[in-house]
Amino acid sequence: MWGAIVNIANVVIESLIYPGLLTIIALIITTQWFSRKLAGRIQYRRGPTYTGPAGFLQPLADLLKLVSKEDFINKYGLKLSPLVVIFLAIGALTSVTLATPLAYQPLFAPYDFIVIAYVILLSPFALAYLALSQPNPYSGLAAGRYLALLFSAEPAFTAAMLTPIILAGRHSGALFSTYLTSTVSYGLWSLNPASFIAMALGSLAAFIGLMAILMIRPFDFPEAESELYWGLFTELGGPRLAFAFFTKFVEDIVMPVLYVMFFLGGPWPVDPGNWWLSAIVVLLKYFVVLAVLRWVENSMPRFRPDQGIRFLWKYLYPMSFLALIISVLA
Repeated sequence: MWGAIVNIANVVIESLIYPGLLTIIALIITTQWFSRKLAGRIQYRRGPTYTGPAGFLQPLADLLKLVSKEDFINKYGLKLSPLVVIFLAIGALTSVTLATPLAYQPLFAPYDFIVIAYVILLSPFALAYLALSQPNPYSGLAAGRYLALLFSAEPAFTAAMLTPIILAGRHSGALFSTYLTSTVSYGLWSLNPASFIAMALGSLAAFIGLMAILMIRPFDFPEAESELYWGLFTELGGPRLAFAFFTKFVEDIVMPVLYVMFFLGGPWPVDPGNWWLSAIVVLLKYFVVLAVLRWVENSMPRFRPDQGIRFLWKYLYPMSFLALIISVLA
């Protein structure tokens, strides 16, 4: 009885404090400041400088400013259901951190990757629903582009992520578990030549899929500020815009962390049993991935929608499914 109470308390603490909601908020502030500073350097600007030391608190100030504004709603828009969906998406994404090396008592079970694959799908469709809930020709067109991008990237991205899951399940007894796979993923590159090829193809495909899902240039045509006013966020303002940004920022954290877990060795070279060192290693690798993503974003031109979709079907799908097939045979 006492053990069950302690386990429930641990889950509540992990969900709300670390590595849950409060930690996610702190990471959003840090990563957005880091991203904006890096983008500023690439573009020969200074980035945030005013709010907080070196502008560190500017992302928090921006979100608080939006939350404090009046919640304007389109006369023909939906009021309550978009907020319910977006809150569910934030909660679902936050819960994924409990199955990573960031948690001091990670949650895992056989085949839990299937659950996580469905959970991470909720946030992009929540953003599309939020955009469509406020009728506007710009946001409607952007949502159509966004859904087309998701349908073109998500299946291939999932197939690429299944590559280390299958290899770890076959050779290391990871039971198709997200966390257990992260503890052995560093060794999947050196199992044999076939596994190396599968991991190389899978990592490249997963990185491209990650860029598409996160709408990182050249796959940012659903936003396309100069074409669609402000894309998905055109009709949003005040708290709704703040919650949309918050969901997007949480997605920017969770998805690259999963990439680190599966393809960059997760907590390696640290012992996974040492949770705080494991968390530090995973976060350091995450910031490296984030820096590469922001460098690419600020260096590439934007695809047209037809170019982006054609690129994904022509290159991403063959790479991801070839990696999946090799992982089954390796």
